[in-house]
Amino acid sequence: MSFRNKLQILLVLLVGVSCGLVLWLSLRKANGLAFELVQEKVLSIAVSTAPRIDGDRVEALVSPDQTGSTDHALVRETLQEVADANAVGALPVRFIYIVRPREEGSWEYVVGGAEKDEDDKPRLGDEVVFRPGAGKPARTVARVGDRFVRDSLGTTLSAFAPIPNAAGEPVAVLGVDIAAERILAMLRKLLFAGLAALLLALVLAAALGTWLSRKVTRPLTELRDFVRKLGQGDLSSRLEVKTSDEFGELTRAANLMAERLEERESLKGTLVHYVRSQAADSKLSDPETGERVRRKITVLVAELCGFDQLSSMLGNERVFALLNEYFSTMIDVVLRYRGSLEKSSDRSVIAVFGSAADDPHQEREAMQAALSMQNVLAQLVHEWNIQTSVPVSLEIGIHTADALASTLGRQDQLDFDSVRRVIETATEVKDLGRKRNNRLTVSEATAENLHHAFPLEAVVDDTLDYAVFRVEMPKPTLR
Repeated sequence: MSFRNKLQILLVLLVGVSCGLVLWLSLRKANGLAFELVQEKVLSIAVSTAPRIDGDRVEALVSPDQTGSTDHALVRETLQEVADANAVGALPVRFIYIVRPREEGSWEYVVGGAEKDEDDKPRLGDEVVFRPGAGKPARTVARVGDRFVRDSLGTTLSAFAPIPNAAGEPVAVLGVDIAAERILAMLRKLLFAGLAALLLALVLAAALGTWLSRKVTRPLTELRDFVRKLGQGDLSSRLEVKTSDEFGELTRAANLMAERLEERESLKGTLVHYVRSQAADSKLSDPETGERVRRKITVLVAELCGFDQLSSMLGNERVFALLNEYFSTMIDVVLRYRGSLEKSSDRSVIAVFGSAADDPHQEREAMQAALSMQNVLAQLVHEWNIQTSVPVSLEIGIHTADALASTLGRQDQLDFDSVRRVIETATEVKDLGRKRNNRLTVSEATAENLHHAFPLEAVVDDTLDYAVFRVEMPKPTLR
């Protein structure tokens, strides 16, 4: 999955979770407030109606035969007035009645006054069957239910208030059931409206996420295409810096990388101007048309060390100018001693002596070139007048061995694979000398043909199959 799609999904999920959480909290709060409103309404009706009931008349109603009597009718009339007064609105009264406890613990109806159908009205002495979840009333204190009760008759909430007699003693309990369907319907509408708003928010989030993800990932897409161009060799390509944020910094860093790569390629182009590359002749001619012979060659590998620190000190243009001067000078030294250069990379110079024809003095010429290169580098560093914590130095390794050559044509051509093996050995010699802090190290094959013309000191090492020698470096003469 692409980063753009991941970003779109993340934005939609973020909006969905955020809006869903807000909707859940809002509905939870709304339901809580609505329930408190219903509790307050039904309790206020019960508490305000109980004092209007004549407790002495209620206390006098003790026999079912008194149903329809004057006292019974007067009490029922009062209940009916309250029921009629609260029959409309969002919270209408569904039932209003008077009950009292029996000695054995059950409860019985005294008066019921809100039912329109006479057959539905409970009669005096009928046993009260409390609905599951409604709870029984308290005889001495007012109370309201802590949850809605749902049954076949609807959804209601009950409240109870004691009815005292003239002496102030509770003789019965007034019960009020209030219908909550309307307010619950309003809450359902609120839920549906919230879900619709959530769906709309998700649609808008998807659209906004698509636009935003494209805007955010466009610099990444441009950077990806830019890197691909660099990988295909188009080092002249550059990105336009459009912002000053992290993407702008990344764009500038990518352009800087491209400039450095282009400078390296330009530097290699300068080398190619001087160098006769053996790498281009990686395959020899057909054995039937050209003769192969073995030829002794001497390879010099020189690595420039301590130069990387200058990039942060001097800047790219100055460092490129110094490297150009360094390579040009080293090329002149190699050519002066009849060597040829292989294509080099980074900070290394690789020179081959004896490649054009048999040269009995190739080891001496390679040594003289190495000493001259060390002296020239010291002179350059002195002229550059650069003060660094790590000294700029040249690590050189020299090795002599046989390589295959083809005599086809006007000029012999060396086999690239055999030359590469000699280069690898010279590199090993150079690396070993670097570990021992030697600036110039030669292999045994090179040392045995120098005829004691240079001061050599054997290096004790068991990691190589051949002996190596350290060359004493004379102190360079600075002008």
